[in-house]
Order: sequence, then structure tokens, then C-alpha cells
Amino acid sequence: MTATRKRGIQAPEWPVRLAPFASVDQPMQEGSPWIVASNGVPKARISPDVAAVLMALDGHKDARRVAEQLGAPWTVAEVTGVVDQLASTGIFDAGTRRTEAGWIQFRAPLTVQLTLFDPARLLASLRALVGFLLRRESLAVAAAVLLWGIISLLLSGQDVVRVFSTPLPLGAYLGVAAALFASTLLHEIGHGAALAYCGGKPRRIGIMLFYLSPAFFCDVTDGWRLASRKQRVMVALAGPLVHLALGSIALCGQGFLGPSALKDGTLLYGVLCFAVAVLNLFPFIKLDGYVALMAALDTPHLRRKSLDAAAELLRHHLLGTRPAPRQHGLLPWFGAASFAAGVAFMVIGFQRLLPVFLQLGFTGYLVVALVLGLLTVLAIRSVVRFFRKAGRNGSTPGRRALAGILGVAAVIGALWLVPVTPTQVMGYVVIDGRVHLVAVEGSTDFAPNEGDRVSLQTQGMVIHRQLGLATLGSLPPSEVKAPLEALVPVTLAGVNLTVIAYDADLQTGGPLPAAGRAEVTSSKAMRLVEWLWTSVTTSPLLPDRNATPTTPSEGHTP
Repeated sequence: MTATRKRGIQAPEWPVRLAPFASVDQPMQEGSPWIVASNGVPKARISPDVAAVLMALDGHKDARRVAEQLGAPWTVAEVTGVVDQLASTGIFDAGTRRTEAGWIQFRAPLTVQLTLFDPARLLASLRALVGFLLRRESLAVAAAVLLWGIISLLLSGQDVVRVFSTPLPLGAYLGVAAALFASTLLHEIGHGAALAYCGGKPRRIGIMLFYLSPAFFCDVTDGWRLASRKQRVMVALAGPLVHLALGSIALCGQGFLGPSALKDGTLLYGVLCFAVAVLNLFPFIKLDGYVALMAALDTPHLRRKSLDAAAELLRHHLLGTRPAPRQHGLLPWFGAASFAAGVAFMVIGFQRLLPVFLQLGFTGYLVVALVLGLLTVLAIRSVVRFFRKAGRNGSTPGRRALAGILGVAAVIGALWLVPVTPTQVMGYVVIDGRVHLVAVEGSTDFAPNEGDRVSLQTQGMVIHRQLGLATLGSLPPSEVKAPLEALVPVTLAGVNLTVIAYDADLQTGGPLPAAGRAEVTSSKAMRLVEWLWTSVTTSPLLPDRNATPTTPSEGHTP
């Protein structure tokens, strides 16, 4: 069977048949839709009539014979229209070729999933528990605990600020990390248990990198087989409800504890559980809130449709393509918000992990370079597809060329005109009444300029309260001993590190804690292109990086 390319998808030519991994599944309960699936995973909801067309495709009959077999009102055009509409799902032999689903799967734009096990039997055993939790009495108790947790959070406002703005003992962080790890697994089990209770089949549980951040996942795509929107919304919201419940219990419990590392860790865990629940309700990323919105609107692939609508509208106004024949309403705006949110999540995730990887030297820089390369390739592919679709939809070559030239000019203009003031995050220690900025040797390319501005701050996990201001002095760097909390928001008694120290003159603030965080702002601004060039040329990926080492007296900017 041959295939032709249509809008970037391998669209089959007749005669057509379903691929071995594709199936047409009957409704699993009254009122449920028919489903076309790939490797058992639902790809599209279809009507009984469309299901009849797909089941008639045997790889021998052409469209005319299929229409004759089905009888009126089916025509050749309608039969081929069904096949064309479903070609993008890859369910045909000449469509997007797929093999048996592997343990490792990639999901665009930046998610990698590793399957651990099939949870169907485990979650089916939890149906009785879910039924008990959905009883009116159980829901009343849950609402009371949630309200109590919120009140406890409000009453603990000062403690919350302290916990997030000052270092905590290592044991507290390890306990919170372990609890959060277990909580995310319970979150996903909550999704799967709700689906199993409603009659669906959870397929996979595993670990994924979601926008560069590690997380668990549970494949509950089988929820689209459910007839009830209410049930589908319940499956989507079950995970955030688990985190709300765990956070409420922790916040209620910490109120009975006296001042201790255990109280601080319990408070931190409760707040983070609430934050995870709220973040998961964000509807513009493929999180639980988005899935719940899709279910409530009964609109599969809402994000993809909205992104397509936004791109279509942009191409029409920017490149002069033919106007869309249908009315999109708010769909393009949702697509624009989804696009902006996806970019923001990638940037935040990259910024969050960048300092960690750069501490690893050559290996860390290599990982950063590979991620940046992947993001660049994805961006270029998106731009190329955008312009190709514009050409197919009536945009003239001149209009596309002009838009491309203006886009390149805008990028060059930004590189040349946008100012960048380099900043460097370090630690500080107070020795004999003098402030010294400190960093582990080799962990940074920092080389100061005398007079650079320094903000002295608390070494918190999230919040960095300003304690004072200083300027870099003129003394040469020296080696000193510094406690761990000067570099990371962790206290560990008796642990001191050998670090490189730079003298600083305190301008305002004090008395200061013995150690904390320092943010150095260079007194020498540079263009964005200069900053990028400096970042590249100081990378350890270059073999001659240390050929001509700089010294503090050279005035090299960070």
C-alpha cells in the first residue's frame, strides 16, 4: 500500500485497512461513545456510523465498494472523508507508523514517560474505598478537615514566611522530599482509583520528566470511554483532591507541635501540598485542571484545537491567508494562553535546573547545551510548519518573505539593543565583622568589578528577604571556611566548606546573620549579544577555555 503526504501526515491511499495495533471499541456502558484506539489507548471518539465504516475497511475494498456495502446514505465522498479525518491518529497501515507501545514514550513538546507497571488490578481493589469516601458523611468530614487546614495556614503566616526564607536542617528537607515523593504517587493512584470506580481501566503508572521536572503519571485516557461528564471531571480532579487532603492533615497536625524541625518540616510539606494542588488546576497546561475542563466541555484535544485556531488567526492577520470558514469564538484566545503558558513552564523549569547542572562542570554544561539544542530544533520546526501552512492557505510568497525578514530583523535588533546587567548568586559570611562573598572554587566564572552592587539576603528555599546592601571591595580573593548554609538553604552542624572569598563593604543593614545569600549585580551593563557570547566562550565545553585564565584585576564581568 502506498501513501502520500498530506499536511505533514502520512495519509493512506485506497484500499485502506486498520493497522494491527488499532482497534474500534464498542461503548463500555450505556451512553458511552465508540472509541478508536491505538495500542488500547483511545485516540478519538466516534459515532456508531463511523465505527461501521472503520470495521468495513479490510485492505481490499475501495471507497466505492465500502459505500455500497454500508448502503444509503453513505457515498464515496463521505467514506473517504471519514478516513481523511482520522488519518492523523495513525490507525491505518499507511498512516503514521507505530509499533507496540514501549516502556519509554515521548510526548510533545517536552515530556518523557517511563512506565513502571500496569495498575489495573491494584486500583480495581480500591473501588470499595472510593465508594466509602464518596458517601455524604465522608465528604462532610473531608470538607471540615480542609477548612481547618486553611485556617491553620492563615494562623501560621509568620511561620510560613520563616520556613520559606531561612535554612532548615537537612533532616527536615529529606523528610519533606520523601513525603512529597510518596504524595505524588498517591496523587496518581487517586486518578486511577477514581477511573476504576467509574468502570474504566487505568493503563500505566510510571515516572516522567514533565517540562524538565520529575513527576509520577497514571494513564487515565480510558476516561474518554465514560458516558458521564461528571465522572470524567471526577477522575481528573481526584489527584488534586488527594494533595489537598494530605496538605490539610499536615497543616492541622503541625498546630499541635512545639517549635522544632519536625514542626517546620510538617508546615513546609502542608504548604507544598496545597501549592501542588493549585498548580494542577491550571487549565492552560496539560495538567489535571485542563483535563477537567476538557471533560466539562466534552471537547477532546482542546489544547491542540485551540493552538491550531490561534495559529490560523495569526496567519490570516500576519500573512494574509484565507479567513477561516468557521467561527472560533474564544478558542484562539485559549490557544494563545496555552502557548504562552507552555513557554513559561519551560523557561521556569530551565531556570530552576540550570544552576544545578552548571555546578557539574563539563557534564552539566553538556546537558544544558543538549536541552537548548532540542528547544531550538522544536522552535525552528514550529516556525517552518507555520509558514508552510500559510503557503497552502493562500499566503503569497512576497508576504511570507516580508514577514520572515521582519522577524529576523526583530531578533537581531533584540540581540543588539536589549541591555543585560549580569548578576551572580553567591553566598556571604561575616568574619571578624567583615562581609565576604563566597563560592566553591570552580563552580562559577565569577570575576568581580570593584564597586559592584551586592544585595545580602536570607538563604531561603523560595523567599529571599533583603538584609542589607554592600559593594565589592578591592582586596584580592582568598580561601576561607564557610558553613553549608552560606551556599544552600540547608543547615548541617559541623560542616564547613573551603571556599573562595571576595571582600565586600557593608553599606546599609545589620547586624547580619553569620551566613546567607548574596546577589551580585555587575556595574558594567552589556548588550544581550555580548552576554550570550561571554556565556558561550566561558563554557567548559570549549577545549581552550582555560588557555588564558583571567584574574580579578582584569575587570572581567561575570
